[in-house]
Amino acid sequence: MTASVTSIAKVRAAARSRAERLKTNNRTATALLVLGVVLIVIGLGATQSASSVVAIDQAEDRFYFFKRQLIGVGIGTIALLVTSRIPYRVYRRLALPGFLVTVALLVAVLVLGPVIGGSQRWLPVAGFSFQPSELAKVAVVIVLAHLLEKKHRLLTRFGHFVVPVVFTVGVIGGLVILQPDLGTTIIIGAAAMAVIMASESPLRYVLLLTILVVGAAWLLAFSDQYRVDRITGFLNPWENASGEGYQLIQSYYALSNGGLFGVGLGASRARWFYLPNAHTDFIFAIIGEEAGLIGGLTVIGLYVVLALAGWAVAARAPDRFGRMVAAGLTAWLTFQAIVNIGGVLGVMPITGIALPFVSFGSTALIVAMASLGILVNIAQAGVPPKT
Repeated sequence: MTASVTSIAKVRAAARSRAERLKTNNRTATALLVLGVVLIVIGLGATQSASSVVAIDQAEDRFYFFKRQLIGVGIGTIALLVTSRIPYRVYRRLALPGFLVTVALLVAVLVLGPVIGGSQRWLPVAGFSFQPSELAKVAVVIVLAHLLEKKHRLLTRFGHFVVPVVFTVGVIGGLVILQPDLGTTIIIGAAAMAVIMASESPLRYVLLLTILVVGAAWLLAFSDQYRVDRITGFLNPWENASGEGYQLIQSYYALSNGGLFGVGLGASRARWFYLPNAHTDFIFAIIGEEAGLIGGLTVIGLYVVLALAGWAVAARAPDRFGRMVAAGLTAWLTFQAIVNIGGVLGVMPITGIALPFVSFGSTALIVAMASLGILVNIAQAGVPPKT
C-alpha cells in the first residue's frame, strides 16, 4: 500500500513538473515573440520617418522604403511561423547543405554582384537585392553547432577542436571579408565564439582562439585605408568634421536635439540630408532625436531583455545542439545591436551594420525573423524531464 501511494505521489510530482516546465517554456517563447514584434513595429515607424525625404528624392514616393520594408515584414512573418514550427533538430540534417549553399552564394556575390559604394555585398533577385552575408550568420551558427556536437567527446584534442572552427568560420569569414565587410565578419566571429563557449570545448582552447580572433580583427582593421579612416573618425571626429567624422558628428547633433522626450515622431531634422544612412545604419540616431533619451533607452532595454530571454533559452535547451544554436543566434542578434548602437553613440567605431529588426533592409529583417522563430522553437522544447 505504501509503495502504491509513493508511486502515485511520484507520478503527480512528475506531472506538476512537466506542467511547470511547459508554462515556463511558453512564457519565454511568448516573450521572444512580443519583443520581436515591438522592435519590428518601432523599426517600421522609424524607417518611414527616416527615409521619407530620401524616398521623395529618389523615387518621388515618400512611402517607397516603408513599402519595401513592409514586404520584408510579410515574408519575414512567414519565415518566422515556419521556423517556429520546424523542430530545431531538423537543422542537423540541413547544416552542411545549408553551409555549402551559403558558400556558393557568397562566391556568386564576388563574381556577379554589383559594386556599390566600393563593396560587393548584394545579389539582384527579381527586383530586390539579396545579401547572402546575412544568411551566413545563421549558417555558421548551425553548422558549427552540428560539428561540435558530433565531436563533443573528442574536443579535448586540439585538432578535433580547431578543424571545425577553421572549416566553418574561416571559409565564411574569408569570403565576407573579401566583399569587403569587416563588420559582418566580426558579428559572425562573435556568434561562432558563443557557439564554442556553449559547447564542451576546453577553456584553454577557447581563450587561445579568443586571442587569435582579437589579433586578426586588429590586423584587418588597419589593413585598408578606409578602415583606418573610420577609426580616425571614431577617435577624433572633430579633426575632420567634413570628412571621416561627419556622420558621427551629425549623429551627435540628432541625439542632442532629441533631449529627454524627443522632438516628436516624424519631426526629425537630421533626416533632411544631414545624417547619411539615416534609415539604415544610423536609424537609432533618428529614434533618439524623435523619441528622445526615453525612447532610445526603451529600445536598448528591449535588446537587453531579448538577450536575457535568449540566454535563458540556451540554458534550458534539451540538448547540446539546441544550447549551442540558441547561444549563437542570441549572441548574433544582441552583439550586432551593441555594435550598431555603439557606433551611433560614438563609443565604438562605425562598422556599417544594421540594427536587427529595426533598420531598413529586407534580407536582414527576414533572416532575423527566421532566426527568432528558431529560438522560439528551442524555447518551446525546454528543459528535458529528469530521469
